Amino acid sequence: MSLFLPIVPAFFTVFLLLLPALWLLKSGYHFAAGVTVFLICWIWQFNAYQQAQLALFAGGETITGTVVSLPEHYAEYSQFRLQLDSGAAKGYLVQLNWALPAQLPQTGQQWQFNVRLRPVAGVANPGGINREANALLQRLLAQGSVKTDGTAQLITQRYSLRQSIVTHIAQTTAALPSAPLLLALSVGERQFSTQLWQGLLQSSLAHLMAISGLHIGLIFGWGRWLLRLLPLPVALSALQQPLALTGALLLALVYAWLAGFAVPTVRAAFALLLLVLSLLQHKSLSYSHYWLLLTALLLLFEPFFVLSKSFWLSVLAVAVIFFLLWQNRSDLSGWRNKLLLFLRFQLSLSLFMALLSVLMFGGSSWLALLSNLLFVPWCSIIAIPLLFICVVAELLNLPGADWLWQLCDLTFRPLLWWLNWCAGQNSWWALPGVPWFVLAALALVMALYWLSARRLLFYPLLLLVPLLFVVLRPAQWQLHVIDVGQGLAVLLQHGSRGMLYDAGPRYGEHSATAAQVLPYLRQAGIRQLDMVILSHDDSDHTGDWALLQQHYPASLIYADIAHIDAAKPCAALPSEYSGASLQLLHSDSSTLQAKNDRSCVLLLTVAGWQILLPGDISRQVELQLLQRYPGLTADILLLSHHGSNSSSHFDFLHQLAPVLALNSAGLYNRHQHPAVAVQQRLDTLGIALLNTAQSGAIRLDINQHSVAVQQYRAQRIPFWLQKPVGNAETLLTTR
Repeated sequence: MSLFLPIVPAFFTVFLLLLPALWLLKSGYHFAAGVTVFLICWIWQFNAYQQAQLALFAGGETITGTVVSLPEHYAEYSQFRLQLDSGAAKGYLVQLNWALPAQLPQTGQQWQFNVRLRPVAGVANPGGINREANALLQRLLAQGSVKTDGTAQLITQRYSLRQSIVTHIAQTTAALPSAPLLLALSVGERQFSTQLWQGLLQSSLAHLMAISGLHIGLIFGWGRWLLRLLPLPVALSALQQPLALTGALLLALVYAWLAGFAVPTVRAAFALLLLVLSLLQHKSLSYSHYWLLLTALLLLFEPFFVLSKSFWLSVLAVAVIFFLLWQNRSDLSGWRNKLLLFLRFQLSLSLFMALLSVLMFGGSSWLALLSNLLFVPWCSIIAIPLLFICVVAELLNLPGADWLWQLCDLTFRPLLWWLNWCAGQNSWWALPGVPWFVLAALALVMALYWLSARRLLFYPLLLLVPLLFVVLRPAQWQLHVIDVGQGLAVLLQHGSRGMLYDAGPRYGEHSATAAQVLPYLRQAGIRQLDMVILSHDDSDHTGDWALLQQHYPASLIYADIAHIDAAKPCAALPSEYSGASLQLLHSDSSTLQAKNDRSCVLLLTVAGWQILLPGDISRQVELQLLQRYPGLTADILLLSHHGSNSSSHFDFLHQLAPVLALNSAGLYNRHQHPAVAVQQRLDTLGIALLNTAQSGAIRLDINQHSVAVQQYRAQRIPFWLQKPVGNAETLLTTR
């Protein structure tokens, strides 16, 4: 219930709920009692988190803690997580960036730092990661940076067995082509290139690279099988089954420890522990009872799991697997029948998971079925077991370990090739805006089809197919200001086609083009990106434009940037795009020196509405445009230079007289954009302002009569994880 409230109930609510919980339990209303206990645990944990966060920010700039993550080293800084050792925030985490440290931090070391901290906040885009929710899941209170004043002090040098193992395996496999895959599946360190990440997304094999139920189950299964082969004295033969179960469980827990006890790993280990306990007590649980008990215990153990898409994807996937196992519980003989059963099982699972993917992520990959058919069996039977053998051989320093690693690398080469090939495909089929009841109806059709012995119920349910036409709406115009932090990316969309104005920021190894823009295009259902317009030569606007062209080879690049050979000049822009008018506004470039002032200024006319995209021009260029285009007006204005006070001159705003101003800026950005003076000018002129820092991604649905404005951050659940920004959907104006 608290997911849908604007605030979390106060802590004293815990005591008010205790008596109803006891009464419900005594009266036999076990489900209602469980829900009440869940709410108690939720409120208790959230208030503890909130109090720890308040204590941290009130405690000054000096913190002491232990490094608990493997530091990630970049060209400009190192990033790591510190577990606080004292105060009300003891046991919670902070994430720190340390610019060019004199001594690299290592896992297990205790440090004292002077830091600049801020609350955890991320961009808010459909289909993107909810960093605020992840912070709750990971007990992460804040993010920030270590002050470069030389005051950082190493207090205790502690030995970390896991870090030494990870470092050793990383060095051993560094020269192998499939090293990133080997490292991810052996110790849970996913150091993937942008291309590999794209391959995992396009192939829907990301689950294979996250140590979770499949991998923990493999360790347990192989371990149990081997331990049952060990000969025991006759007097101990009755203990063979318990010893095999316990030993296999310990092996699985060691693997979970090697993986750093990541959240999916913890869930899988918890599920395995429940299974082993039931087997040791000779209690046979049905699939449904086991699933319900597991889900309930996980939510009581960690109520914040309810915020995690991966949690719901996991438990629903397990439910589908249990359903298929129950439905195909007959014992089949012969390899042909078993092969057919496997293919049917994989097809059914892929279809159900595709529905879940559409529901949670707004689409699915057409490569998912083929990818899973090929590589789940290959990795489960050959590649991953061999990898386990390599890790054991390496840790025990057995002869021939190097040869085993070479062999293991060969078994992962097909997967590596497939991921690299998939990275260049546009395999994602987006179904944005599909109502949940349509997906529920399809799931019901599929479930009844498989449940019905003679499939008699299936044919009447074909009457539900017309519900699909809900999603087959005529193409309409949409303008998206993608939340890319301190940068810019604006998408003009018409159906499955689009044009992009700027590609988001890229700083060093961090590319918003890969992390935010491409996923947004996929989520929005862009199959054909016709144009990419780069306003000017600044890294917060050009981003990784080459990556866009790699994914959309037919797209044309327009930019007045000399070092981009593939680009056509902005002056070559067409005057019309799919029925919308494009007008390039020219200033007196002979007097302009700053690259910001040489931005391509674009005036769009979409369904009769005028939208001005000015790049990063200064007030000097704004005044030049007023002189050259004396009748210039705009219904919607994107603020120049992220709302800097060097732009948005009062006269410029006054003549344009927009109904709405949009701004793209990062939350807590060091430039403090948009400037207070700019906001005051907008207020004076009665111009409404929406800023991505507060609103997240902003979408305008445009037709001849009205413009509807949607702010994504206000649509996310739970609402109290972000600042209030008003209505999620408002009608800007009508004609």
